[in-house]
Amino acid sequence: MDEPPKQKDTSTDTSAATGADTSTGADDFVIAPPKPPVPQIPPVPQIPAAPQMPAAPPLPMGAPPPPRPASPRRTGLIVLSVVLAVLLVASLGAGVWMFVASKKAVRAGGSRSVSWSLPYTWSGLEHPRMVRGLWFTDEAVVKALPDRVVGLDPKRGKQLWEVPTPGSGSVMCQASADSTGNVAVLARGSGEECHTFYAVDLTSGRTLWEHSLDPDDWAPDSTPRIARSGDVVVVSGKGRLTTAFRVSDGKQLWKDGDKGLYEGADDKDTCRGQGHTGGKQLVRIRRCLVGSADTASYAEAVDPATGRAKWRHRLGEHGTSGQVLATSPVVVDDPDQPYASMRLTVLGDDGAVRTRLEGEAKRRFALSGSDGSAPASDVQVKGDKLVMTLEAEEGDSDDNNRMAAWSLTTGKRLWEKRATGYLQTFHLVASESDDVLAYVAGNIHDAATLVRFDADTGVRTVVRRYRPTPSKAWIGSDPYPVIHGRMLYLSAGYVTEEPGTGIKSRQKSLIALPVS
Repeated sequence: MDEPPKQKDTSTDTSAATGADTSTGADDFVIAPPKPPVPQIPPVPQIPAAPQMPAAPPLPMGAPPPPRPASPRRTGLIVLSVVLAVLLVASLGAGVWMFVASKKAVRAGGSRSVSWSLPYTWSGLEHPRMVRGLWFTDEAVVKALPDRVVGLDPKRGKQLWEVPTPGSGSVMCQASADSTGNVAVLARGSGEECHTFYAVDLTSGRTLWEHSLDPDDWAPDSTPRIARSGDVVVVSGKGRLTTAFRVSDGKQLWKDGDKGLYEGADDKDTCRGQGHTGGKQLVRIRRCLVGSADTASYAEAVDPATGRAKWRHRLGEHGTSGQVLATSPVVVDDPDQPYASMRLTVLGDDGAVRTRLEGEAKRRFALSGSDGSAPASDVQVKGDKLVMTLEAEEGDSDDNNRMAAWSLTTGKRLWEKRATGYLQTFHLVASESDDVLAYVAGNIHDAATLVRFDADTGVRTVVRRYRPTPSKAWIGSDPYPVIHGRMLYLSAGYVTEEPGTGIKSRQKSLIALPVS
């Protein structure tokens, strides 16, 4: 997707202390909060000129001098001081920053130190472009880049540590969303050959272990996928055996080709996990090929330690196109027509159908929705609500996408809201709160915004506005937004590295912005 045309930046550029490989270009994103009206200063009363007094008669010898009359200039200064003091007190209610805040603080709506960016690293190698790779520790914000993983100071973006991607000519091509225990799992390789996985300690950048997957003639063709549930991570790659490792020490626990993993002697060589999805439960789509005793497709809850199914739910005729969208509770897309629309089913703890979500759901919107780092970033469960971004209607010519919500208990569709503005789209914001939040990217016409939706009604309110089409910091067409603490982090999701072209200088891997 082409970037929107640049908009001339008229903001004042100021300098601040930053770390290596970071910039304050993110300040170009931030606009000032509304300025309160400046009170009108009343005119200072003019002191009339003193009349000409007749000369005083000479004093008798030894008489005391008369009192000295007040100076007109001194009287005027006293009056002006009183007026200014009154105005200063009155202005406190409107914000004393009108008098004392620096220009850059007013422009950014806060301290410069809470707005920074990390440039995108040009790898020069082919690799999947849908990678989240953003985590947080007590001391750092950690970002995965094609050539390295970096730990950054959350206040100013200063680099604290880095660990290069292992292997000559190798780039990082996938990263887990989960970083429980401050350990992340990543994949590396070159081009389509991306089947080596490694774990990184996010507090130090130390590589803990590394494994390459075995080739498999029956493995489904897919992008590298990382699904984590607790201390178990299940990884897969194109033409490679899906394998489970213990995150803490890298020990192999099981793999798809193990004897007895799938029931039935005829199934052991022809059934494979189409894709595992992690979270509070580990769930997979099981696909069996022609010649198996059972060629149907199933959604299965899996024991992470053994890979054995705890329960299974038989999918419909087009189950091979099914996807697991959430794992607590389990929500599957079980389409009754391929590539047309979704059929959303909520499963209970035993795999039985709990409810089906009503209404024909349009296809999911987010490009990073199936980026291989489960669970999906364009679907969220908030209490009893499931919220999802959807594609624009066929008749829409402006590409505005939609946000919709359902009740998981009744299946009722609660609301659907359409994005507004020029080519603007909703991107669900990951956060630990119960709020339904979305980031709306800016362009040459409309400001970027952080918005909140009422989970029951869909009523939308603006939390914060940002600059349209920043000229110094561009995050791309499909950002992965996360709120951590009081900051909004935008992680690049879609970056094009075409042969013979370079990354524009304003392209960033990460932008940190104030929320309030």
